[in-house]
Amino acid sequence: MKKLVDLTQPIITGHWRYNNEIRAHSNMHEGAYSNVTYYTMRTHMFTHIDAQKHQLADGQEMPDYPLDIYIGRASFIDLSDIQPNEAIDAARMKAAFEKSGCEQTDRLILKTCWGLQRDWTTHDYWDDAPYITRDGAQYLASLGPRLVGYDFPQDYDIRMFEKKPRGECVLPVHQEVLVKANIMQIEYMHYLWEVPVNNFDLYALPLKLREGPLDGAQIRVIAAYEE
Repeated sequence: MKKLVDLTQPIITGHWRYNNEIRAHSNMHEGAYSNVTYYTMRTHMFTHIDAQKHQLADGQEMPDYPLDIYIGRASFIDLSDIQPNEAIDAARMKAAFEKSGCEQTDRLILKTCWGLQRDWTTHDYWDDAPYITRDGAQYLASLGPRLVGYDFPQDYDIRMFEKKPRGECVLPVHQEVLVKANIMQIEYMHYLWEVPVNNFDLYALPLKLREGPLDGAQIRVIAAYEE
């Protein structure tokens, strides 16, 4: 029998990093005909996917990618022994990839289980996070995936967004993986420790936005494996 595990952060309010809103639009207890909720957020909040357009002015947009990227066999690169503020360079990435026994490389998910070490609602989740170096990102791109996912802030300077102008931040993973290699990225996955196997079926469908720059979208990520 297949076991399903949701690898998606819940969308909440009051998170220090995300200025999103969720509120009642109409309420039956107040005499409304039905209950309807209003919410608003940016496309790169909570668990979401990046299209190349996110970091490249004329890059591919969400509708340009085929659906079969999001559904199919996936493999973990197991980095669950990660330490706070550890740099994941090419040698570290290669060793983890080879040890993990990945069945294929179309969909690769980096599994640090960082959410067990730091609460994702706190500053420490970002400030103490491991990160990928440029050569680590280049090695990841060289594996030829169509889709990669992370359960931690993969670029060191992501933690600096609240501390210095974003134009001064350097994001080598975004540049090497998303821009140069045009590999889609799922950011801020969670609960990966609940999947006990390294190879599984991935179902990850983003919202079907059709207006705006179409640079990314919130995404629901489900892993399925045989018990």
